Amino acid sequence: MAENVAENSTDTVDLGICDVEVNKIQTFVFFDLETTGLAGADTKITELSMVAVSREHLLEMVNNPRFRKSDSEVKSSTIKHSSFPVPMLPRVLHKYSRLYYPYKLIIDDIEKFTGLSNELLHRLPTFSTKSAEAISLFLDLPKPVALVAHNGTRFDFPLVMAELSNVMEHITDSFTFRDLQCVDSLLAIRHIDACIKQENEEKDILEITSLASAFAFDDMSDEDWVDGESLRKKLKPKNPNDTEVSEREKTPPSSGDEEQDNGLEVSIQLPITPLKDRIPATGFGTPQTPVKPKIPPKPPITPESSNSTTSKVNGTCAVRRNLMYGPKKRKWDGTQPFKQTNIYQRLFGGHYDGHRAEADCLALLEICGHYSEKFVKWADLNAYKFTSVKPMWVKRKSLQIK
Repeated sequence: MAENVAENSTDTVDLGICDVEVNKIQTFVFFDLETTGLAGADTKITELSMVAVSREHLLEMVNNPRFRKSDSEVKSSTIKHSSFPVPMLPRVLHKYSRLYYPYKLIIDDIEKFTGLSNELLHRLPTFSTKSAEAISLFLDLPKPVALVAHNGTRFDFPLVMAELSNVMEHITDSFTFRDLQCVDSLLAIRHIDACIKQENEEKDILEITSLASAFAFDDMSDEDWVDGESLRKKLKPKNPNDTEVSEREKTPPSSGDEEQDNGLEVSIQLPITPLKDRIPATGFGTPQTPVKPKIPPKPPITPESSNSTTSKVNGTCAVRRNLMYGPKKRKWDGTQPFKQTNIYQRLFGGHYDGHRAEADCLALLEICGHYSEKFVKWADLNAYKFTSVKPMWVKRKSLQIK
């Protein structure tokens, strides 16, 4: 559900960044939620999944590619192919999955995405104090521990903070949640991809520069330079008529021609084709190009035409004028390059069964395992405390009548 939140927002978020010198995350807990809808005051959790892996095993994933027949079949059925193999999941994984009844109507559109309905969940308990205790026990892993969620800064972390705050009086009293850290994989991958792109561009510039320096004019010898006039003669196209004229001019007149000369003067110039303008006018000259008809002037704007929103001009509907002025005003093209499913397809050329919390966690683990050391370093640098997260909603206090 977190993927439905706008990922192109540029609003600043106040993050309690951890100390980089001391912080070195030892356990990464990949975390995902399925909910009753988008971010709002009444959004509830219907499914929660966590997959924990150690720092060491996460770094080793890039060196253990997974080659299976099923992967090749998935790649062959997709339009975009990739050369990156899917990293093999570590053998040592800690998993936690739990579903809850939200006590809220799940609309049909959400049911189609998640596959969860009120009918399927009505016998399950809601998120309670025991749920918070179970999560706390699961997170009892080598510290520092960090939750990793895609777009978690704006959706997953605030929502789980709201659910925990709703059933716990003082969440900061819990040692588990007090030391817990948060990492947003969407921000991490966006930053890493931008750095990789910049490195590739700089590499291309260096290659072009080195190639151009190989053809430097300072290294050319004097023999390589050609006189401009001789080069012009070599490059000048030859006209067959000119060669015939030059050969005739160079050929001396024969003795037979002198004997046949009867006193008439013969011109050595070739006959010249008469030009077009020398042909006498006979009334059948080249027809002139017809003049294009002038475009009729536009009808004047009247109050009736200006107030009409469905007016048509020349058979086409009027278009509303764009009121976005100023430089660097980019419109959203409708694509979501950093949506988790799109990242997975771009890297590995395949799909996975999305909108299932555990499947999303495993797919995110494979994506971060591909980036390996780049992701781990970014997480150490940009992790922030879970206790600094603002809840998505706050429970209403009941009115007590004395």
